[in-house]
Amino acid sequence: MIGITLYGAYIPIWRLSRAVIAKEWGGAPTPGEKSVANYDEDSMTMGVAAAIDCLKGMDRNIVDGLFFATT
Repeated sequence: MIGITLYGAYIPIWRLSRAVIAKEWGGAPTPGEKSVANYDEDSMTMGVAAAIDCLKGMDRNIVDGLFFATT
């Protein structure tokens, strides 16, 4: 089969309040929070984590190809 058959995602576990961001940047506070990467997470490690998530529960012997991209 040609095309995207599965995908994976990774969102860092650390959170930063939007109110704290607004205070530091001098903006109006908004509700909620943003996910932020840990000191040892970069776009490559998060991309690999998403690829691993994609393969969760699969028989890896039947995978013909796996491609991932990061910014």
